[in-house]
Amino acid sequence: MAASPDRNARHLQLLAALVTQRRASLHLGIDEAARFCGIAPMTYRNVEGNRNNEGSKVARPTTYAKIEKAFEFTPGSCRAVLDGAQSIKLLDGTELISGAQISHPPLEQVAEEVKQAIGKVAGLHAPELTHGQTDAMAAEFVKELQRRGILPSGR
Repeated sequence: MAASPDRNARHLQLLAALVTQRRASLHLGIDEAARFCGIAPMTYRNVEGNRNNEGSKVARPTTYAKIEKAFEFTPGSCRAVLDGAQSIKLLDGTELISGAQISHPPLEQVAEEVKQAIGKVAGLHAPELTHGQTDAMAAEFVKELQRRGILPSGR
């Protein structure tokens, strides 16, 4: 059974919103984005639609491939959204969702951020703790989050 026209329109509108969001995050105007992608400005405008991402049109697979390459989307992302996916994964591992971008930083970066956050909070609420104590507390905190499955285990 074919997807309903309303469903297809919603997927097209979501793709338009994600492409617009990525263009804005790259600080590109519409004409600049078209040049950056190597497509005609009108073709690019058809992908994004109007200011509310309405009125966008399905483009050729080659057009989507050019946008994916220029905007660093994983290959096939545009088609996946048209088929029902709710987000686009970028080549750097982050995930673009409508209205936000989810980052999946490496464990080492998370551990360092936890260490800094705990150090800051400890300095405000328990100034008697040494840096060594707050570092040990941060390491145990990361281990506990890993044990609970919230953070991936170290490799």
